[in-house]
Amino acid sequence: MALSNLKLVSETVKNLLTNYFTVSEAWSSWGSSPEISPRPPDKLTADAVGFYLYHITEDAQYKNLPAPGSDSPPVRFAPMGLNLYYIMTAHSSIDSAEGTFKEQLMFTIAMKALHDYPVIDDKTVINETKIFPAELQGTDNRFRIVLQPTEPKEAASYWASGNLPQRLSAFYEVSVVLLEPEETKSRASRVLSYGLQSFVGGAPRMESSSNILNFTLPGQSDLREVELRPAQVPPAITPLPDEVPKSHEITFKGSGFEGGQVSLKLKSNRWNEAKEVDASWWCVEVTREGMRAVVRETTTQNGDVLLPGLYAAQAKIQKTLVLPDGSSRIVEHLSNDCPFIVSPRIDSISLVGTDDIATVTGYLFQHEELPKESVWVYIGPNKLERQENADLAPGQFQVADSKTITLCLPDGLEPGKSLPLRIMINGAESPPNWISKPQPI
Repeated sequence: MALSNLKLVSETVKNLLTNYFTVSEAWSSWGSSPEISPRPPDKLTADAVGFYLYHITEDAQYKNLPAPGSDSPPVRFAPMGLNLYYIMTAHSSIDSAEGTFKEQLMFTIAMKALHDYPVIDDKTVINETKIFPAELQGTDNRFRIVLQPTEPKEAASYWASGNLPQRLSAFYEVSVVLLEPEETKSRASRVLSYGLQSFVGGAPRMESSSNILNFTLPGQSDLREVELRPAQVPPAITPLPDEVPKSHEITFKGSGFEGGQVSLKLKSNRWNEAKEVDASWWCVEVTREGMRAVVRETTTQNGDVLLPGLYAAQAKIQKTLVLPDGSSRIVEHLSNDCPFIVSPRIDSISLVGTDDIATVTGYLFQHEELPKESVWVYIGPNKLERQENADLAPGQFQVADSKTITLCLPDGLEPGKSLPLRIMINGAESPPNWISKPQPI
């Protein structure tokens, strides 16, 4: 994860060296641990080990990271990968040969610490003490420390530019440090790709998922129809209406679906195993070229909830074989996985008076397995800020419950102009809907 202050990297190394000295048997006879200082070598006083950041370069492998949205300029919204370069020295307050030997001992222990712990992450612990500062704990950061193979002549050139005589030193690289980008205000369209696999003859095979998306543009009466592939389907409401809109139907095309009892299994990274859906999904048809079904809010009547996000479908075909002795045997065939998206559903959008406050009802905006940061709301290209337990200001929204979002329109919108309302949850985007600022009375 990216960080916003490079001092956290220096503090991490300081904590590592400080705690290592406390457990070092080689240092135990010298009393208290020396100071671990981030100051330059000429500023060290008393007994100290200096670990000074003197140079930074941009990591070449992270230079072309794409920005997640369409904000401009895009480089501001992508993390910056950095390599940090440090010089390590030691200083003793004893002005004699004993002081020089003490410096060399401090230097030895510090080098061994960085050798024994070449990678520092949230799991790095010395003497039951976490090495990461509190601001970095739980952030999935990972720093690699490498001793640079600096030639003696190159090391001497560092001291030749200053006024101090050459001192014992070592040069280290700490990488890769990601500098925190600015928060994106827009979101680019999704691009999903998948490939076909090889299967044993007789097994069903899924080639694609698709659905029909119907919508009407603001100010027009013609119903438009778009085929989405892979499918992006909002679940149908519960209980099902007498006539289920086609926007909730999903079609899986393939082959090998004939000659047996067909059922559908779903996979999600939230589940330990595939879930087989019940008969409430089977409201349409199964043919030899594929199957069509209605996407529901749960896998079964009392089953697992389908949160918005990416899923994989798998066809199961059970065929009954008659053996030579007249007995029968059921053989089960499973297809390959076929991806599709369960998108958030918007049922209604209502504006309250002229306060620019809108209430959006739908499915599913809140759940114990749904992180708050995974719910995004956009009006046009503008991303709204989530607000908890407070009055809404322009450009903010609240999740009231699992089926209700309250939002306040951003400032500067033209009255009467329709803008897309987009709700994104776990990367899944709601079907097209529009909202407009009321005309002043």
